[in-house]
Amino acid sequence: MTGLSSTISFKTPAKVNLGLNILGKREDGFHELETLFQMVNWCDEIKIECLSEGLDLVCDQPEIPTDGGNLVIKAARLLQARFPGRCRGARIHLTKNIPHGAGLGGGSGNAAGVLLGLNFLWGLNLKRKDLILLASDLGSDVPFFLFSPCAVGRGRGEILEPVESSVRFYILMVYPRFPVSTAWVYGNLKLELTKQQNNISILKKFLLQSDFAQLGAAWSNDLEHIVFKEYPEVFAIKKEILALGAKGALLSGSGSTVFGIFDSSGTANTAFAKLDGGRFGLFLAESIISFTELYPDKMLAAL
Repeated sequence: MTGLSSTISFKTPAKVNLGLNILGKREDGFHELETLFQMVNWCDEIKIECLSEGLDLVCDQPEIPTDGGNLVIKAARLLQARFPGRCRGARIHLTKNIPHGAGLGGGSGNAAGVLLGLNFLWGLNLKRKDLILLASDLGSDVPFFLFSPCAVGRGRGEILEPVESSVRFYILMVYPRFPVSTAWVYGNLKLELTKQQNNISILKKFLLQSDFAQLGAAWSNDLEHIVFKEYPEVFAIKKEILALGAKGALLSGSGSTVFGIFDSSGTANTAFAKLDGGRFGLFLAESIISFTELYPDKMLAAL
């Protein structure tokens, strides 16, 4: 392995669900869903150093576990288990900016980034499709973060169809400063109460046409009513974002973050300024349209 790089640094993004439809309960205990994933440039930062052996995760936030329960360590151990003798050790430095339990997929994005980074540093030369297969063992959202900045997700979210969008838009993310348990939300889901008319293909069409008014009007998340009933303050955030001129507002995944979509930076910045940053965690993001916004070219070239 002489000649390989010894360190690599990159960013891993958050995601939002531009619509989420729950279709039913699967035999494996998961839920069948259809969604439109979009990466946004609210990012965590990762630096990986090669070691001769061992795995070490260092995180700037003490409440984030750094043991085998963290998806980052699980991703590294998965590579070591699948490719014994070809992997080395690593010290992974994780700087968290994306809130935990916020419906933004921060941990899933971290795991996907570590798969990419170690694939490069350890000289495994795995192709994207191979990494995506590995990622599906780590979590339903992890494959998306290796696939495309925008994609339709089906099954548990791991059956992906790319959306070749070059549309740049603005997303105001509002985190109410508390997490919501995904397991709790799905455990309280009553399928007969969900809406079945949400058509992700229509949302995809509006997005590709940059018709944000139609996109926002057609948005639906079948998990919203559960979160809003338990946490009325999250519903109040949605109403506040809409009152500030968003073309649409939606709970991201199972929450707790609510986001609004804007077609101009001026309106988005005005809304950002009017929201009280003391009450909420606020971030004004843009949609990501290329992996080159996140990863060094040499990491992507290995694919």
